[in-house]
Amino acid sequence: MPPQGKAQSRPRQARRQAPARLDHARKLQRTLYRAAKQQPERRFTLLYDKVCRQDILQEAWQRVKSNKGAAGVDEVDIDEIREYGEARFLAEIEQELHDGSYRVSLVRRVHIQKPGQPGKTRPLGIPTVKDRVVQMAVKLVIEPLFEADFVPCSFGFRPEKTPRMALSIIAEKTQAGYAHVVDVDLKSYFDTIDHELLLQLVGRRVGDVRVLRLIRAWLKAGVMEEGKVTHPDRGSPQGGVVSPLLSNIVLHEVDRQWCRSDGTMIHSVVLVRYADDMVLLARTKIEAQQAWERLQSQFAALRLVVNQEKSRLTTVEEGFAFLGFEFRKAPARLLYMWPRKKACQHIRDRVREVVRSFPSSASIGEVIRKLNPTLNGWCTYYRVGNSNRIFHKIDWAVMSELQLWLRRKHQRSWRSARKRWNYQFLYKRCRLYQMVGRVSHLPGLRRMPPAEDGRRAGCGKSARPVR
Repeated sequence: MPPQGKAQSRPRQARRQAPARLDHARKLQRTLYRAAKQQPERRFTLLYDKVCRQDILQEAWQRVKSNKGAAGVDEVDIDEIREYGEARFLAEIEQELHDGSYRVSLVRRVHIQKPGQPGKTRPLGIPTVKDRVVQMAVKLVIEPLFEADFVPCSFGFRPEKTPRMALSIIAEKTQAGYAHVVDVDLKSYFDTIDHELLLQLVGRRVGDVRVLRLIRAWLKAGVMEEGKVTHPDRGSPQGGVVSPLLSNIVLHEVDRQWCRSDGTMIHSVVLVRYADDMVLLARTKIEAQQAWERLQSQFAALRLVVNQEKSRLTTVEEGFAFLGFEFRKAPARLLYMWPRKKACQHIRDRVREVVRSFPSSASIGEVIRKLNPTLNGWCTYYRVGNSNRIFHKIDWAVMSELQLWLRRKHQRSWRSARKRWNYQFLYKRCRLYQMVGRVSHLPGLRRMPPAEDGRRAGCGKSARPVR
């Protein structure tokens, strides 16, 4: 008999999506990475022609343009190059690289204020836009060669590595019983890198003489500060595109003596490094002391200077700082981490600077549109800790700063300003970015601050944990 009723339709098979096509620069990087991974001792001698390729220079320009940045000693910035013509600018660079007429310009040195440390500055070297493009092109070509060698304990300035990964390792290991900490600080690391040692380490993988000449020229480039030119014999200027990669190449000599390529530790001590910031985690005090002595000898072999005033042996119970967070763990408790006081002061200063940069004729919407990305970026970074109590204070400080600006704009009293431009107006109506409620804890973190352990609320019930 024929089937009764309405026939059921066959389920449609999902269309197979074609894999995303990689651009030529990414394909080249993957090819170089696989070749370097398969041949750990190989020196690559044909790299300069890849630096000169049009697609590599185009990718380098796109990255430099997205990073923005100030002008160098030639006072030419990104906007002026757009007006000049991007294609024309890149064609001239390609021609200079091919015929050997490219020359490195001086580096303009400026001093920027350290976040949360009034009166203290950090030297920053700003190359010209042309030098930044060529540096980025070289970085695109040689970075995969060294990424094949780098070990997993290093997290700073590396593709697909984030500060959150380093923080997760610390949270995991402290929960596993690593209670003793060596807090390491290098003294002016970027300014004390030995040029000849660095070039020797780069030469292990890079055998192209013309690429090595470029790197040497950037290291030896003169530095202009307030009209005076100096030629330092050590250091790689902070602010250069290729400087973070070069710094990782030097400190990789330390990493590989502590960590294997599969992520397991060679010793019983765990090393976590982010650029020149690093900590050692040990189970016992003796292991921590031995590891600290071993690490100092490794730094001495690399001709690096340890800051003995800031470096110290401590415990997770006493607490330590790393990547902008304070860490503390009481016995038989979970780890507790929160933003450092310097970081909180920095965001308050930044909010004050943004808000007070607007004249009274501006609207509150314009101020909030400029302010929200700053708040969003700071909150996104610090949300992984036990930060909700800090977020409450920052939200209150931001609201008070905006109320002060509105009070001056409309000539109102404090009482009237707080009543009229209250929480509902700023956060609900004007869509001011709110940090409270956006915490996303790392696995293994405590949910209650140490000061509230065992505390009772006034009504006789247990106090609510901070979420």
